Amino acid sequence: MKDKTEALRNFIEESKKNTQARIDELMKDERADEARAFRAAYNIYDVFTALIGASEKKAKGDESVFVSEFKKLAVNIPSKWRESLEEARKHNDAERVMIEEAKLGSADAIVAKFEELF
Repeated sequence: MKDKTEALRNFIEESKKNTQARIDELMKDERADEARAFRAAYNIYDVFTALIGASEKKAKGDESVFVSEFKKLAVNIPSKWRESLEEARKHNDAERVMIEEAKLGSADAIVAKFEELF
C-alpha cells in the first residue's frame, strides 16, 4: 500500500508543479482571469493530499479500509463543487463555471490515478 500511496502523492505533486507553471505562464501573459481557475485547481491537490492522509490514518495499514475511506471522501468532498457548478450554469456565471470545472478536473484526474493504482 505504501508504494501506491507514494505514487499517488507523486502524481499530485507533479500535477501541482504543472499547474503552477501554467499559472505563471498566464500571469506573464497578463491573463489573470484565466489564471484564477488554475489557482482553484491548484488548491485541490492539497485537499486530496489531506484526504490521503485521513484515509491512511483511519486504515492503519489495511489497504481495503484505505481504499474504501478514500473513495468515500473522494465522492463526498467534490459533491459540493458539482452543486456549485450546476448553480453557476443556471446563472450563466462563466467565470464560476470555469473555476468549478477546473477544480473538478483536478479531482477527477486524481481519482483516475487512484483507480489506476488501487
